[in-house]
Amino acid sequence: MTYQPNDNQKTNFFTSQRVLIGCIALVVLAAAFLGGTGLGFGIGRITAKNATPPNQAVQPAPSAEEGAEDVIAAPAQDFGIFSEAMGLFYQDFFGPLPATPDANYEAIKGVLSLIDDPNTSFLTPEEADFFRTSIQGTFEGIGARVAWDEENEAVKIVEPFENQPAWKAGIRRNDLIIAINGEPTAEMDLTEAVGKIRGAKGTEVTLSLRRDGEADDFDVVVVRDQIETPVISTEMVGANGDIGYVELTTFSNNSGRLVRQAVEDVLDRNPRALIFDLRGNAGGLLNEAINVASVFLEEGDVLIERFSDGTEEIYRTRDNAAIDKDLPLVVLVNEGSASASEIVAGALQDSGRAILIGTTTFGKGSVQLPHTLSDGSIMRVTIARWFTPKDRTIDGTGLDPDILVEITDAQFEAGEDPQLERALQFLETGQ
Repeated sequence: MTYQPNDNQKTNFFTSQRVLIGCIALVVLAAAFLGGTGLGFGIGRITAKNATPPNQAVQPAPSAEEGAEDVIAAPAQDFGIFSEAMGLFYQDFFGPLPATPDANYEAIKGVLSLIDDPNTSFLTPEEADFFRTSIQGTFEGIGARVAWDEENEAVKIVEPFENQPAWKAGIRRNDLIIAINGEPTAEMDLTEAVGKIRGAKGTEVTLSLRRDGEADDFDVVVVRDQIETPVISTEMVGANGDIGYVELTTFSNNSGRLVRQAVEDVLDRNPRALIFDLRGNAGGLLNEAINVASVFLEEGDVLIERFSDGTEEIYRTRDNAAIDKDLPLVVLVNEGSASASEIVAGALQDSGRAILIGTTTFGKGSVQLPHTLSDGSIMRVTIARWFTPKDRTIDGTGLDPDILVEITDAQFEAGEDPQLERALQFLETGQ
């Protein structure tokens, strides 16, 4: 059974939510919408008379967290030299000049590249639109979850969604996208690559792939389609069909409510144990992470959020747990489990409420506040880092499972799932 929020439940998450999506794929951002109208640099012949130099600073803009009516103050820093240099460039340069918005955007990205934080990032208006729609779970693209492969400067396929365009085109887990419509990914960041792959339903995108075991790189043409990210699925598993299984693929709007509904439906079938699958779930909304953890935990702490000035905020469970505290619970995790997934898994592990089975999680333990700027672009700024209730750090290290079980590419392609099998074995034998 699959649960999806209806249109009335797809509220504007920027008005009240903070987003934990990180560098894994802008996690959920790329999770199904890989497709791509080009987000080119936009060179045009603009003379000094009608060209306007880029602004010296970001204009005051609506606060993403507080809503469009609230305005953030402009930076106090002096960007006079930048304005002076750009004025001279636009005045004197002989040749094609970059369009003003593109120059602004590239300048912002250039500044952000000076800091050692891939999660503080800037999204153009087009990229911001992708970001907004991604958290609601519907896209037009190829249907795959991705990550950035730093070593190869390529987009890595974390998981192609079954029966979606990428899967139908033969794209496999761990394939590397090294070019998009002939443009090398080494010259892009992940957000730009995602933007170039995403596109309208029925259009084509050519992906150049590199695959382990293949002597040569090769091209695959994928026809984009409407993708609805699977939010929650449930079934009864085990030899006797008496173990409940719930999978959550993203922490989008209403995920907490949907998980609670799914778990309650499973409980109606009288399971003797429960498996909660967070593999490949790259994160989403902080608020929904707390709501989901509250489905499984009795009253208690979920995470510690710590700011640069040393202050901290402790998030606790809301509502009553949906399951009895004595019902055995296993959480499946892997290297694709990030951010909000790690919040939930860490809280359940620290409390002793669940056993984690799988591989070490991604290790994305920072919080980004998305500010919507005046032109619709988004500045995502890291404002805090978070820790498990027992004060374990996650950022850069991830969560180690209680029982380590890896899955090979051959097993994955054969449809085998040794991690799920190990969970069933643990619930059958207690070890």
